[in-house]
Amino acid sequence: MSAALLVRIDNEVMGRLWLDARKNFCFSYDSNWLEQSRIPLSLSLPLRSEPYLDDQSHSFFANLLPEEKMRNLIARNLGVSVNNDYGLLERIGGDCAGAVSLWPESEEPQQTESYRELSLDELNAIVRELPQRPLLAGEKGVRLSLAGAQKKLPVYFDGQTWYLGYGSAPSNYIIKPAIDDLAGTVENEAFCMALAGAVGLDVPSSFIHQHEGLRVFVVKRFDREVAGDRTRRLHQEDFCQALNIPPEFKYEGEGGPSLTACSNLLRKNSTRSARDVLSLVDWVIFNYLIGNSDAHGKNISLLMLPKGPMLAPFYDLLSTRVYAHYGLTEGLAMKIGGELEPRAIQKKHWELFAEEVGTKPNLVLTRVKAMSQRIEEVRLPLFKGDFAPYSCDTLYQLMELIAEQCRRTLSHLS
Repeated sequence: MSAALLVRIDNEVMGRLWLDARKNFCFSYDSNWLEQSRIPLSLSLPLRSEPYLDDQSHSFFANLLPEEKMRNLIARNLGVSVNNDYGLLERIGGDCAGAVSLWPESEEPQQTESYRELSLDELNAIVRELPQRPLLAGEKGVRLSLAGAQKKLPVYFDGQTWYLGYGSAPSNYIIKPAIDDLAGTVENEAFCMALAGAVGLDVPSSFIHQHEGLRVFVVKRFDREVAGDRTRRLHQEDFCQALNIPPEFKYEGEGGPSLTACSNLLRKNSTRSARDVLSLVDWVIFNYLIGNSDAHGKNISLLMLPKGPMLAPFYDLLSTRVYAHYGLTEGLAMKIGGELEPRAIQKKHWELFAEEVGTKPNLVLTRVKAMSQRIEEVRLPLFKGDFAPYSCDTLYQLMELIAEQCRRTLSHLS
């Protein structure tokens, strides 16, 4: 059996993770956590005294790690096998999504928190280095892990100054530089997130930061809160974790979550299930109208709070169909009314979608119409207002795509 990793929720030990003789993941809850807390690590891992053996917990922990090119680079930089989930968690699991952190038992007494102030030039240098050193993997004292395939940098930002966290110091913002080989992704995501907020979706605050020609998207972490004079982590899990689905199967066509499964998860577990199911419906409609075909199960999450789970604010909202000429697929990550092709979706598919998520068809059709009309009302003022300094070809193309989507959708409902 390998040496164990202590699994913490906001610095409180809640369990242990280890590998058995066959290299299977094994997890058990700490007895004190079972006595004092009602929050499970995952809905797929309910609180119990018996350990979870034979890889029952593997999917949850695998979903904490970066994917694709980022994962390969991190593994190379750390000298860890690219397929060694446990080894990667051991090296970079100090500040993950939500409140989870993992630390080798031998390092437990040496945990410290500290921040290093960054000048704007230093921040630029770190961001420019991310393609070669994602999440600063290998820098002494830095143990960062964020899921997904995109380059990201967790930082602490107090509204004026940027800081890099060391040890167990929590970040409160995430910086996302431009995606390689895709034009205008910073402006694209910033606009789509702002548009979502303007039409009523629950999204964290975000903005574009620019210094010396380097432009990045910055989003506040919804899984953090200020408690007194410190930043506190909030536990969360994405829908793949909650449904015990490995990250490599996040798309519905590969066995990942469907919208039916997502709505059922909310109905069964959310403390505000009716409201959250309607929010999920709005999320589906909004992603369809902006042309986001990459809205999969890892792009929606639950906040796991003491009073119970609830749908987290939405994130990773950007139009992917605007990059169809780059070769990106236009097919949806999750079917709407049984259909994956966006251009094929008509009134009947929205009605079938309503049945799939357990709502009335007229309610969904009303929300589709209202969302289309509201987007048409606010997109141009937003584009010509707050985003005028960031105009680029991608945003102009996005305006045309959204307008076409809204017009086509409204015509199909009439």
